[in-house]
Amino acid sequence: MRVHLGAAMVVTALALAVAAPAGAQQAPTLGAPPTPSVTAQPVQSTTGAGNGGLKTWQEGLIVAAGIILIGGIAVAILADSRERAAKIRHGAPITEPGDATHRHKQQSKQQARAKGKAAKAARRRNR
Repeated sequence: MRVHLGAAMVVTALALAVAAPAGAQQAPTLGAPPTPSVTAQPVQSTTGAGNGGLKTWQEGLIVAAGIILIGGIAVAILADSRERAAKIRHGAPITEPGDATHRHKQQSKQQARAKGKAAKAARRRNR
């Protein structure tokens, strides 16, 4: 089971889309004297006592997206580690010393050493 990059991007896009927009920032004055401002009457809010911020359902959506993201990362790590462990055969039973593959490895090592010695001798002769 692999986590697709597209799914992670969708979750991230949803989390960013739900986030509250940043308030307008004031422009820097660069040393100019402050200009007098006209005070406006405060507007009564019909949404309740909250002064902005996230609503409960938005907070829940962000928490759910975080849990899904962390869970997906955990699944990807576990799946990859199991695949690698299977490839290098960790946890496999230890083979007996008289196993045919072991003898084959020793024989191939001996052949490689003999070829190396012959090549070294040939290089000495051709100096």
